[in-house]
Amino acid sequence: MINLVPNINGIEKESEEKYKKFTLREFGGSFGDWGTLIPFIIGYISIVGLNPAGIFLTLGITNVILGLKFNLPLPVQPQKTIGAVAISKGWNPNMVISTGFGTGVVWFVLGFSKKLNKIVSKVPIIAVRGIQLGLALILGWTGILFFGENLFLGIISILIILLLIKNKPIPSAIILTFGGILIMFITGTISITNLKFGLPSLSFQFPTWENFLLGMLYAGIAQLFLTLTNVMIATVVLIKELFPEKEGIDANTLAFNMGAMNLINPFLVGMPLCHGSGGLMAQYAFGARTGGSMIMEGIMELMLGLFFSETLLLLFKEFPMAILGAMLIYTALLLGKMAFKDFNIKSFPIILISAILCYLFNIAIGFLIGLILYFIFKKLIEETNNKSLKDIF
Repeated sequence: MINLVPNINGIEKESEEKYKKFTLREFGGSFGDWGTLIPFIIGYISIVGLNPAGIFLTLGITNVILGLKFNLPLPVQPQKTIGAVAISKGWNPNMVISTGFGTGVVWFVLGFSKKLNKIVSKVPIIAVRGIQLGLALILGWTGILFFGENLFLGIISILIILLLIKNKPIPSAIILTFGGILIMFITGTISITNLKFGLPSLSFQFPTWENFLLGMLYAGIAQLFLTLTNVMIATVVLIKELFPEKEGIDANTLAFNMGAMNLINPFLVGMPLCHGSGGLMAQYAFGARTGGSMIMEGIMELMLGLFFSETLLLLFKEFPMAILGAMLIYTALLLGKMAFKDFNIKSFPIILISAILCYLFNIAIGFLIGLILYFIFKKLIEETNNKSLKDIF
């Protein structure tokens, strides 16, 4: 018998006992975060010049290890500030890996120190809701831009997602992903002759002091603030709300994870990685409930990196962006709903202002302004809404 636990904004949650790691639903959930992952992969490969094999092998190894360790859909995502700057400025590969290594040093030290839990426990939940709504706006607008590249295909993709929301044996993410690949074959965008099978040629690099310092100055420091808000705060809160039965996953744990992965991955020329509430929400939205989704995603990434690295760039460059847009829009809607939990009309203006600033500037600025506004108007907000993260933990 299925044991249902409280509903989170319309997202059905079921007891952990009934979950099986390797099901079609978990496999579908493993595709959920590709809407945010693929654009960065495309940019890193085609503009920065990172080796597809290095990107996918490091992604795969990291996902498998974390899936086994935590048994949660706790996916890894690109560090978005570093990625955005690197792609827009055309950084070279060593600049990227040196900056990622720099953030790895910081998070490894902080995670090892066990100090982060005390910091995040003092953050008011209102500031977190602002981050969640702001990230929903960012993901949603990105999805709309992708969606607009082919309105007909985008609408069909949305309809597929809506029709299959309650149909768990047939995950929409699988249908959309393989449907996109099929469309590429039907339209002649790619053909069988384009698919190449073979072992990759791996390159190894070491971070340099010059690129370490420049990269941290241009993007790394800003990334640390973004990670503090979107990962150490928003992701931990989301885990507690979606998986209240899980214990032992806190800011220190996530910092240690990100430190370890970014101290190792750069040497294989992998992109800088972090956890993120958007990726977690995306995988959950498309059916992932256990670490099985990450293990299957990781195995798939390892296979792609080991045997199909020469084909990856073509597939990702030509994949129908409208399908990715539909997946991002759906994820954004679910993440946005989380921001309205414990809704209070007196605190909502602060959440809204914070979210708008997250969208217009970046998540760190939106978070800081939201935090300042909260303390200024704290007395005007009802006592029932004056709770911090320590109330959730």
